[in-house]
Amino acid sequence: MMHDYDWKSHYDAHIKESAHDKGFQHYQIESENGTGELIFCSVFSGVQVIYNDLHFLHCSKQVPPKENIVEVTYCIEGRYECRVNSRYCFYIGHGDLCIGTAGRREAGGGFPTRRFRGITLFMDLDVMDEQFANALREMGINLGVIRKLAIQKPRRFLLHDSADIRAVFLSMAEAERSHSLRIMKIRVMELLMLLCDSDFGRNDMPVYINRKLVKLANDVHQRITADLSCHLTLAQLSSEFRTSPTTIKTAFKSVYGESLRAYLKSYRMQEAQRLLRETNLPISEIAVNVGYANPGHFAVTFRREFDMMPSEYKKVAQFEQPPS
Repeated sequence: MMHDYDWKSHYDAHIKESAHDKGFQHYQIESENGTGELIFCSVFSGVQVIYNDLHFLHCSKQVPPKENIVEVTYCIEGRYECRVNSRYCFYIGHGDLCIGTAGRREAGGGFPTRRFRGITLFMDLDVMDEQFANALREMGINLGVIRKLAIQKPRRFLLHDSADIRAVFLSMAEAERSHSLRIMKIRVMELLMLLCDSDFGRNDMPVYINRKLVKLANDVHQRITADLSCHLTLAQLSSEFRTSPTTIKTAFKSVYGESLRAYLKSYRMQEAQRLLRETNLPISEIAVNVGYANPGHFAVTFRREFDMMPSEYKKVAQFEQPPS
């Protein structure tokens, strides 16, 4: 039965319940490489929904395959790496919906940007069919169609940036945070109807990336973020890694979802936020640490990114810090 399904086994980290209210269970999750929060609810017999807010490099692991359990993942923010086997990966990015059967990924997954916020559903189609067969049919929901989406081979079902899907999952995320089981039930039924739509099966297949390119992208990432005050050019990276600039650009964008330039700009700003929040360094020194020799240019870029000056952010962040 679905209520016995161990959804926690998908996370390679320590999970501890922190609160329980109106059928919604809150968990803290942590391991040696990161932390996060989970909100769980059992919506129907056969349907579990988990809201993920994770700051990890990796925390998922392989579980025994279960053909009757459909796993649906939607990415609201961040990026999720699905390792298909020892040779290939594909990526779920902002606005992507991925469907497969539980345990189908052969080697787990990770989060190259150390950030993932999204929704995961586990649906036991056998239990749902037994419990809700007539009601589902009356609503035009055919679980056979959903099962077919989940088990298609050799690739998983992947859909990019559907407005209807986005609206459903953003509402699910809000229902999780506000503990509205009624809204969650409505949204799950809407999702099932969308999945059964005759045009829905026309999807974008995952783009599989060779693990050698993934390693190159990860090595480049480590190099460019090791010292943010150092500005390495693409030509310098190409020479250092002994490969063409085009290969580096292609590999990096495939794994991290952005160009080197765009990603590094965002990374510098996030690191600036952290330093403003967690240290007492002068703003001018923080600017240099994240690669801006001109504090004025740093302040303008920061304001454009976060709609406030660094000095304003520092005051707000330190005011919100809990007392030690």
